[in-house]
Amino acid sequence: MLESVTLLAFAMGLLSACSLPLGTLTTRIWTPSDWSVAVLMAFGGGALLAALAIDLVGSALERGHFFALAAGCIAGGLLFRVLNDIVNNKGGFLRKSSTVILYLQRRRRERLARAFASLKRAPFLGGLPADVVKDLAGRAVTLEVQTGDTIYRDQDPAEQFYIIDAGAVELRARRNDMKPHQTLGPGDAFGHMGCITGAPRATYAVATATTRLWVVTDEALREAVDSSPELAQHLCEFINGPAVAEHLLTYHRLQPDQVRTWVDHSVEGIRRGAMAGAAVAVDRHRDTFVAVSDRISRFPLFKDLPQEEIDAIADIVICKHHRRGETLFHQNEAAERLYIIEQGCVALIDPSQPTRRPVEIGENQVFGGFSFITGARHTVSAVVDADTDLWVIRKRDFDTLLARCPTLGAHVRDYLQTEDVERYLETRHSFDANRATQWTRKAIKSLDTGGLIPSAATMASEVKTHAGAPLAIWLGILLDGIPEAFVIGASVLNGGHISYSLIAGLFLSNYPEALSSSVGMRQQGMSFARVLFMWTSLMVLTGVCAAIGALVFAGAPLTVVSLLEGIAAGAMLTMIAETMMPEAYFKGGSVVGLSTLSGFLVAIFFTTLE
Repeated sequence: MLESVTLLAFAMGLLSACSLPLGTLTTRIWTPSDWSVAVLMAFGGGALLAALAIDLVGSALERGHFFALAAGCIAGGLLFRVLNDIVNNKGGFLRKSSTVILYLQRRRRERLARAFASLKRAPFLGGLPADVVKDLAGRAVTLEVQTGDTIYRDQDPAEQFYIIDAGAVELRARRNDMKPHQTLGPGDAFGHMGCITGAPRATYAVATATTRLWVVTDEALREAVDSSPELAQHLCEFINGPAVAEHLLTYHRLQPDQVRTWVDHSVEGIRRGAMAGAAVAVDRHRDTFVAVSDRISRFPLFKDLPQEEIDAIADIVICKHHRRGETLFHQNEAAERLYIIEQGCVALIDPSQPTRRPVEIGENQVFGGFSFITGARHTVSAVVDADTDLWVIRKRDFDTLLARCPTLGAHVRDYLQTEDVERYLETRHSFDANRATQWTRKAIKSLDTGGLIPSAATMASEVKTHAGAPLAIWLGILLDGIPEAFVIGASVLNGGHISYSLIAGLFLSNYPEALSSSVGMRQQGMSFARVLFMWTSLMVLTGVCAAIGALVFAGAPLTVVSLLEGIAAGAMLTMIAETMMPEAYFKGGSVVGLSTLSGFLVAIFFTTLE
């Protein structure tokens, strides 16, 4: 008898879950609209609710085991909640649009809370009302840097300030032979003097550990000042204080009367609702760059550009002077700058091949171009071989430039299609031919749609970071299905009887689940065959779990049966509330109500056929 009940449970489990691979197969001939998925998913959810109420909750109440049922429901709901969080944090949230949205919303709330905690400790923001700091925290963005990465360099435009959330940063000055003169940790702010005064950076900021930063741009600060009289007044007091004057006198060698003039002008501007101009201008050698732009070699992007695009590039270049022996970047350092020599000489050295002769770069030549355009890390180190003036173009400025310079964008597109780029990724960054081609196509497509060029370094790391995401997605969907399987196991105990309403509800809920999730999984880059295999394996596992459920329920006392029914019902109800109904409402809106009601009534109708 037990064997026949177990086999029946297994067969019913397969029947209820065969709609999983069926939903995947459907995507080969039909891509459902969000509205269609919402209708089907809400209908299935309503049917499940009716089936649970009648087949599990109702049977337990008939036995008089309410408290066992209630305890089981709470335990099942909590168990599903904990396991669901674990799976989601490993990438399982990607299985549905609603779980993606909820995951991102939770991360956003956590991010805001951390940003607020960090910003309120910043010395120049101390004493401000909490709502003002929260407003500024909401405008902050996160930046993660690795050990040894340079956050900014001296003479850079100061367009943002930073607060350390975790990690450590050293500030170094060239006038002190790059020796650290300040070590900062969590809660410390830096870069704010340059951001407030508009003067170029006076130090280098280097991460000495893996570091997470909050970044507030000068534009975000300006908007916050405009909307907050308290912040405006606080900023005026800070500018009038001794720290700003000492910074301008010490690091930028302004005269006291120049400092006083700028401070007065800045305070007056803030009170009128406008931030003051820069206390010290960024050195660009703009006119010289325009004059030599057509002679720049080793990088074909700047040739034959219209004058307005040359002028636009000249507006973002930064001119810097470096002494002989200085290192501009190291091998394996993030490549976020392009270098053009105005006068002088730079040697490119490969530390991994010490016998290889250094490559010498001279006047009007570009270096760092391959790594800059692909976003890969530098494969060589660059050392100044003679006192040198050079122009620097930062990646963030270049990306902005591409959006408004169509000819430059076309040059970049042509450059990406050269064999040299793919060869560089294959030989210097160990990309296989397929991955190098894939990156190139993605970069060109991004350019064509007005997006940014993807980072090859990020792509390489993401392959490792998200290698377990497909497994997490599979586990997440399995987690959704386990309660269903145990419900089937529980329903066959009474003389091998199986509820039509339960099987109909499960079948109808599984189909849109597979339909919706299969589309999302394909968008994550999984092949159709892989998705179909995952759903088919889940169908088989549902049958196995149903059989196991029948065995577990069959040998238990009635009170324990009610408890186990409650666990299964609680887990399933939590799953419906957390994943099915939010997904349906997200995709279909108000149609969910009537569709759920229809599913509920249809499941009850099936009970009349038994």
